[in-house]
Amino acid sequence: MYQEKDNIELKRELTDAVKKEIVAFLNTMNGTILVGVEDDGSIFTPFQEEDKDFIDTKVANWLQDTIYPLPSHLIKHYFNDDGILVIEVNEGKDKPYYLIEKGTKPAGVYKRVGRSIRKANEDEILRMIMSSKNYIYESDISEEQNLSFNALTRAFTQNGMEFTERNIFSLGIKNSLDKFTNVGFILSDQSDVTVKVTEYDKDRNFKLKKQFTGSLIDLFYHVKEQADRLNDVCAKIDIKSFKRKEIVSYPGASLREMILNAFVHADYFIRSNIKIEFFEDKCKITSPGGIFNASMDEIMKGTQTYRNHKLVNIFDKLGLIENFGTGIPRTFDAYKNEVIQPVFEATENFFYVTLPNLNYSENDQINDQINELDLIILKAIYNQPGIKVPDILRNLTNSDIQVNENQIRNSIKRKIHKHIEYKGSKKTGGYFIKLK
Repeated sequence: MYQEKDNIELKRELTDAVKKEIVAFLNTMNGTILVGVEDDGSIFTPFQEEDKDFIDTKVANWLQDTIYPLPSHLIKHYFNDDGILVIEVNEGKDKPYYLIEKGTKPAGVYKRVGRSIRKANEDEILRMIMSSKNYIYESDISEEQNLSFNALTRAFTQNGMEFTERNIFSLGIKNSLDKFTNVGFILSDQSDVTVKVTEYDKDRNFKLKKQFTGSLIDLFYHVKEQADRLNDVCAKIDIKSFKRKEIVSYPGASLREMILNAFVHADYFIRSNIKIEFFEDKCKITSPGGIFNASMDEIMKGTQTYRNHKLVNIFDKLGLIENFGTGIPRTFDAYKNEVIQPVFEATENFFYVTLPNLNYSENDQINDQINELDLIILKAIYNQPGIKVPDILRNLTNSDIQVNENQIRNSIKRKIHKHIEYKGSKKTGGYFIKLK
C-alpha cells in the first residue's frame, strides 16, 4: 500500500494533471509522484496494462517540450517492481518553473501546499524571479529619491557619531550611481514601513491599538517603548516559602530580541506590516518574510542567515544589536526554567514568534496585592490547615501582633478569599489554603 504525503503525490493515470504536479514540486520542494496508484494507496490495475515504452517516451517529451526552464536534470523517472511509474522531482533553482503553453502567470505556475497544489499568485511569481536572479531588495534603487534622514542623524548623534556623506555611501544608503537605495528609503523620514502594536483583553477586545509609520530607527524606539510599558513586573508570594519574588512577564532580553529580529529580518519587499500583539497569556510577533535561505530546524540549531545585510550593519553600528545572531538562543535561555516555552513558526511569507506571559500562570503563587497582615493570616492557615478565626487570633496574639477578630474576618472576606476555602461544618470546620 502506498500513502500520500506532503512530498508524495498519488495519481491513477498519466494525465496532464501530472505536469502540474511536476511544476509544483520544482517550485516548492523535493517530491515524488507515483502514477498507477489509487487515492487509497492500492495499485490501479488498468495502468499496469499500458505500454511502458510509450509512457517513458511521453514523460521524456513532457520534460523537454512542455515545462520551462528545462527540468530534465532535476527529474528521474522509472518503473518500480510493482509496475508503478515513479517520477522523482528535485526542487529547482531557476524558478519559476511553468507550463510553456501558459507562460509565467498564475495559470502556468504551480506550488505545492501540503498534499495539494495551487496556482502561484503574481507576487509569489515575482519573488521567485527575484530569488533566482539573486535580487537584493535593500540594494535596489529606491523609487523615492527625495529623502531626508533626521531620525537617523539623531541616532548617530546619540551614539557620539556624525552622520556624514561618507556614511551615506559606506553604509549602502546611496549606491555608486549616487542614487538612494531601498535600505536608505526604509531608514529615511519618508519611509512607509508600518508597525502595529496592540493589546487585547480576555475577550480579544482592544485595550491598546497603535500604529507607527516612518524611519525604522524611530519605529524601533516607539515600539520598544510600548513593549517595555506592557512588559509588566509582578511581585508574587510563593505560598510554600512566603517569600516575595518579582516576575517579569517576558523575561530577560526575550521581548527586545524578538522585536529586533522582526525589524532586521523582515522582507520589506512584501507590503505587509510588522505586528506586535499582546494577549493576556502571550505576546505574538509577526514579521513579513519567511526564513531566509535556511530551514526552521537549521535556525533552531543556530544557523545564521541575513536577508538585510546592510540594515543589520547599521543597527549594529548604532548599538541596537547585542551579540547579533543569538536572539533565539537568548530567548530560550530566558525561559529555560519555565514549563511553557516560546514558539517559533514560519510560512513562506511570514515568521511568527509567540512568547508566553509568565505572569499569566498563577501556579502556587499569590498576587502581591495583599498586605503584611493578610500574608501572616495566610501563613497561619498554611501552617495549621483547618484553623478557625479565634485560633488565628490566638496565633497572631502570641506573636505580639496587634489585631482583632474583625480585622481577620475582613481580610478573609475581602482580600484573601480567592486563596483559601472553608471546609466542614460551621462548628467543626476551618480554613484551608487552595493550592492550584
